[in-house]
Amino acid sequence: MAALAAQLARRAGSLRLQLSSAVQSSYVASSEYLSAPAGQQVRWASKKQGGSTQNTKGQNPKNLGIKLYGGQRCIPGNIIVRQRGTEFHPGPNVGMGKDHTLFALIPGNVKFAFDARRKRRTVAVVPVEAQAQAVLKQAGL
Repeated sequence: MAALAAQLARRAGSLRLQLSSAVQSSYVASSEYLSAPAGQQVRWASKKQGGSTQNTKGQNPKNLGIKLYGGQRCIPGNIIVRQRGTEFHPGPNVGMGKDHTLFALIPGNVKFAFDARRKRRTVAVVPVEAQAQAVLKQAGL
């Protein structure tokens, strides 16, 4: 019985050896096929390449920037600054929309300032009456 088991084990081992050598030889043959000489292609494109386009339409302009400058008159609802993010922060009498657009809340003149304590630029609308009172006060009247 032990002799029979040893004989079967030898046969199985030789069969495994034969199979592994056959797989290795087929692998070597396939790798030789794939390694083509220089200047020759082995694979072809499965789909035709698309052509490039020129003079395509660009994106629509976003019209960002300062719309009313310092000292200019504004009425309620006038857009002062259109921006992405808060480059300018709203000051007194200035509102901010959901897209960070700054707009006037009252009639008056636009004033840009820098808040040194917070290190940010602010936009305010100074009412016309307050400006008139400041001018009269400076003149001593």
